[in-house]
Amino acid sequence: MTESSTSSTSTREVLSLACLLLLALAAHWRSLNASYHLDDFFRATDNPGVESIAPITRHFMHPGTMATLPHLVQYRPLLPLSLSLSHAAAKTFDTEPVVAHHAGNLLLHLLATALIFLLVRTLQRSASTSDEPPNPFLPFAAAALFAAHPVAGIAVHYVCNRDLLLAHTFLLGALLAYTRAARSPRPLTWLACILCLLGGLLSKQNAALFPLIALAHELTLGRRTITDSTLWKRVGGLALFVAAYLVFVRYVVNFSDADQLIIARDSFEYPLTELRLHLTHYARNLVWPTSLHPLPAINAATGFLNPTVLLGALFIALALTFAWRTAHTRPLLAFSILAYFAYLSMTSSILPMRSFAEDYRQVISLPFACILGAALLGSLPRAARNPALALTALLLTIASTTNASHWRTEETLWGRAVALGTTTQGHLNYGRSILTIDPLLAEQHIRRSLELNPGNVYAKINLALLLVDSTRIEEGVALAREAALDMPLWGVTQYWLARCLIAAELPEEALLPARQAHTLEPSHPLYKNYYFTLLHQRALTFQGKGQTDEAVDAAWKAHELDPDHIENEKLLASLLHFHALALQMRGRAPASLSTLEQLHDHFDHEADSRFLHGWAHQSGGSPKQAIPHYEHHLRLYPAHAKARLNLAYALRDLNRKPEAIAELRTLLAADPTNADAQALLVSLE
Repeated sequence: MTESSTSSTSTREVLSLACLLLLALAAHWRSLNASYHLDDFFRATDNPGVESIAPITRHFMHPGTMATLPHLVQYRPLLPLSLSLSHAAAKTFDTEPVVAHHAGNLLLHLLATALIFLLVRTLQRSASTSDEPPNPFLPFAAAALFAAHPVAGIAVHYVCNRDLLLAHTFLLGALLAYTRAARSPRPLTWLACILCLLGGLLSKQNAALFPLIALAHELTLGRRTITDSTLWKRVGGLALFVAAYLVFVRYVVNFSDADQLIIARDSFEYPLTELRLHLTHYARNLVWPTSLHPLPAINAATGFLNPTVLLGALFIALALTFAWRTAHTRPLLAFSILAYFAYLSMTSSILPMRSFAEDYRQVISLPFACILGAALLGSLPRAARNPALALTALLLTIASTTNASHWRTEETLWGRAVALGTTTQGHLNYGRSILTIDPLLAEQHIRRSLELNPGNVYAKINLALLLVDSTRIEEGVALAREAALDMPLWGVTQYWLARCLIAAELPEEALLPARQAHTLEPSHPLYKNYYFTLLHQRALTFQGKGQTDEAVDAAWKAHELDPDHIENEKLLASLLHFHALALQMRGRAPASLSTLEQLHDHFDHEADSRFLHGWAHQSGGSPKQAIPHYEHHLRLYPAHAKARLNLAYALRDLNRKPEAIAELRTLLAADPTNADAQALLVSLE
């Protein structure tokens, strides 16, 4: 190839990449206007784990930084780390965090689009048996279909899909490095593959399937047989690396993702349902993505002879048979089919996940479906290829921008989900989104949520608050208590029980669940601040009733909970001072000593507290201990005659007459008529 042709090829590739990135932006730019949804509220907004970047190591050793709800915690440390980076970027550029989070997701989508273009070119070279340059249409078309596809947009619109986007991007990089290393083995290329695989594993569990992708690559593009030792060295090495990672997570981090993701279901219910969904849901979304929405309503398959189950099984069988029969003649297509189903196998095969289907599950498999789509377009007559691709990309872009508009608010997203059919959580989310607009309709959907799943504690909590707000207090409080009993170890149920009790004007009863929420999740700022607020209000209430001991006790608890809160410092200091003063006014000065010591252990002084402290010691027969407090007080209030007179008496009792006389003369210089000072001075002289 000449220097001019090389330059021409490079220019064409740069222009191709630029066009692909512009297409991706055109399809998904509206994601920047999207709101928070679903798990975003527990992972990206009220999550203290993402509010600061440092220390970075906490994400790798403490999985709890990724979410505030226990059942949402998985070991995906790059998710909270990357969200903390977005959070910091929002502060730097003075923008809303939600915009920064979506911008980060969009950037990852752009990077994935570029990697797909480069990957398909590399896969083409592996598939080719001639020296002819690969057809430039296929990589461009595959990347274009991915760039504009609405399924890819789901992950861009949903902030918490950052983990999926990260895993996807790393896995594309790992496969690109693996393909190049398989053709021309070099230590640095293999290292790049391992590092990208590690990045994928640290992002989401789907990356553990990469050895299957490598196996598919070797059997198709690598043209190896199942008995080839090189195949098993490569695939086995990757499998050992993944196994070592899983052992590290299980026994060093001491965490199991399976415990969080896999649930008990009836035998064969999940795999039979997934057989049906591969055709009726996932394949439909690839070619007709007009019904995409979160939490779609899926009915479980009832038996092996269900017609849609049989059709789904036939669809998969035909696809895999085609891949097997064309593994050597059309290796790139065969590999794409195998990779598509392999990446979907973790969540859409036999392992019983919480939900039957999520529209973002296809994102990692999507590039391989796009390769098949590009090959289909490439089979058209040459004159029709580019117009067909342009039309398809345009239609996908329109579908993506339309779908993005539904993610703008909670109301628009869940209203569409309800219209298309959704789960118990979808009805709850819609009810919450319209609570202030139409309370009656909101109640209907929250009750519908409970009909679909009577154990939905979130529905119980939200319905309880709605009932209390609509003056059905007893029913609401009973429902909130039921939710807290259902999940006694969740801070969120205890917190909302406390909120419900406060709304029902039962502040004393609210303290216990508020304290329980803080105890269960002490690092959660919302629970901590709410418990502090209740204690602070409790102290003020007792103070207003004259119940000083109870007020001080509540204020102390609030101060211990949040020692840096300035308002509580003021309240506590004031209450301690008031308590000591009340005791001294009742003639119990020595009894006030412990209160004053508590005050001055934490605060310098409060009004005349140093004077009171001195008198508490002096009246108890300890003039030596009284003197420093009187001196401290007089530095602040030098004109306080009583404090100077008491200091003189204390000095006299310690036989420090010259100092006592000096204090009395200072006092009389300011107040010559002070009879007590005159009498004491005469006795000393």
